[in-house]
Amino acid sequence: MGSISTAFEAHQIMSEKNTLIAFTGHFDHLLTTLLLLNIKNKLSALESTSGIDRKVYSILVESIENVTKHSSKGDDTQNIAILLLSKSHDKYTIVTGNHIMNDEIPALKEKLEKVLKHNQAELKQLYREQILSKRTDDNNAGLGIIDIAIKSGNLMQYEFKPLTESTSFYLLQTEININKPVLSEVEA
Repeated sequence: MGSISTAFEAHQIMSEKNTLIAFTGHFDHLLTTLLLLNIKNKLSALESTSGIDRKVYSILVESIENVTKHSSKGDDTQNIAILLLSKSHDKYTIVTGNHIMNDEIPALKEKLEKVLKHNQAELKQLYREQILSKRTDDNNAGLGIIDIAIKSGNLMQYEFKPLTESTSFYLLQTEININKPVLSEVEA
């Protein structure tokens, strides 16, 4: 174990960022269910603009699914993921991260870049097209990523941090404005 002051430094950073949830570990079904229940309770307890808590929760669910879908299939030490949820006066920030095999990065990066180059109207059209097409794992255009982009209404940021010759750490950050009008499920 590292220095005890490292724990204090982590606490300071999380306090400065107003971190509501910080999780690191393996996202199995039971843990994910309990974590989402905890987050749902925490969000509903916060005084927030009507509907923002549902939007944040929905994006969190998609973000966790993104982690589990793109996690490396290596040993359990490589399946450790992170989830951070923080809140400032004007936005929520969700950061997820997980190990990914380097040979999977180009396809994922292509999906992310495709989503990032579209505006909201184009994303909604792309989402409709993907829903209506016959998708397989090979041609899946990242419906979850498209959904996150539509619901957040903001550009996502991503990064791949090299770890070994065969793996990297994939980070995805999404921001949700608090004072922005909430899209209904029909609009999203």
